[in-house]
Amino acid sequence: MIRLLGILLGAGAVAASIAWIADRQGELVFTLDAYEIHMSAPVAIALCVLFTLAVILLARLVTTLITSPGAIGAWFNARRLRRGNDALSRGLIAVASGDLLEARRHADRARGILGSHPLALLLHAQTASLAGDGGAQRQAYRAMLSHDDTELLGLRGLFSLAARENQPDQALSFASRAHALKPRAPWAAEALFDLQARRGEWAQALTVLDASASAKLLDKDVVRRRRAVLLTAEAVDADRRGEGDRALELACDALALAPGLAPAAVLAARRLAAAGKTWRAQGVIEACWAESPHPELAQVYASIKPDESVEERARRLAGLAHLNREHFESRVLEAEEAVQQKNWPEARRLLAPVAHELATARVCALMAEIEEGENADATASHVWLLRAARAARDAEWRCGNCGATQQEWWPVCQACGSFDTLSWFVAMTPGIGTREIKAAVPPVLTRLQRNEEPNAVKSARHHAGLVTLPRPPDDPGPGGIDF
Repeated sequence: MIRLLGILLGAGAVAASIAWIADRQGELVFTLDAYEIHMSAPVAIALCVLFTLAVILLARLVTTLITSPGAIGAWFNARRLRRGNDALSRGLIAVASGDLLEARRHADRARGILGSHPLALLLHAQTASLAGDGGAQRQAYRAMLSHDDTELLGLRGLFSLAARENQPDQALSFASRAHALKPRAPWAAEALFDLQARRGEWAQALTVLDASASAKLLDKDVVRRRRAVLLTAEAVDADRRGEGDRALELACDALALAPGLAPAAVLAARRLAAAGKTWRAQGVIEACWAESPHPELAQVYASIKPDESVEERARRLAGLAHLNREHFESRVLEAEEAVQQKNWPEARRLLAPVAHELATARVCALMAEIEEGENADATASHVWLLRAARAARDAEWRCGNCGATQQEWWPVCQACGSFDTLSWFVAMTPGIGTREIKAAVPPVLTRLQRNEEPNAVKSARHHAGLVTLPRPPDDPGPGGIDF
């Protein structure tokens, strides 16, 4: 309706213009050589209008002739892009479906139509990955580096190939370049951090960690923990180089972030004690023991005052144990001091419940000493010593990622290279499995029954600290009976 109304209005305007021109009075006369031309005003106006229209049409014709090759080329380009996009779509669908032959056919077709188009390179790389062709993958990823849109994707692909082929230097180079290109890319920051940590480049890893914290890629608690671990690693290296002051400073900085980090507390306490700062050294160990007891903490705590008597040392270590009294290490520490004082009834009272639930080699050896010292029972002592030979190993540093164990703490697992996955644990004898020792187990230790369900076993691993272990099936206990 609106269109029809527009046509009618246009026709009316043209008719009114023609009528207005026809009503004009006047004559146009011009002379050309020997000729003299006379025409009326309406005819002259009409000729001017027609001449103008002719000029416009001629200009359009010339413009069309000039631009027609480009227009034809644009039409062919659009057609080529449609065919290329169709090949890309079909190829990506084939890759997702796992159809290698169809994916390879469409990838070649897309590459032939689109050339080095970023999406054609991506399809080529995906097809090579599906076929397991590392060389073709590497070629496609390197071609992506020349395009701004796909440079990061190419770097990630090259990094993955280098990591898979165990080429850490190349992987580090690609991760560094990706992180410099886009610091907010989580994979690049995490990969660069892990690689630098594996190489022991603690300062560089701290720089990457700061960048990740600024970009809010990590939670604040994770940043604090990682920073504390890196500072502890730096402190250990400085201590090995003989830089005592530097090691102490770094260890104290780490403890300010994570007071329960036992390796940092041990190093700091040793350095403080060597500097004559006994009370501060004791405070560092006490703060750490309250969160995560560790035998090495007790050893350093005992060595801080070498001139004290056995009774004084026992009282001081008992005070340390009471800071986290229900922990396995605290129970064993109290029992060890009672044995040192030859207070056999107290030692048995402290250790018997622990031995009933978690008879590690150290616990069995202590029980043997108690039997010999209190009752002069060589037979019972010998039984405990035999039991110690096949008992569960004492606590070790265990990787939560691969399960490997190592004697000393280190920020990176020596088996799988994962960062900050070592935890203090007790392993059961073969065939029983592995558990952690629970930190607080009222009243003494929680029993894990032999008929425990798998879900309960899994839930026990989420507790902090240490978890108790059932007696191995081949261990009847002293004399074959419970006590």
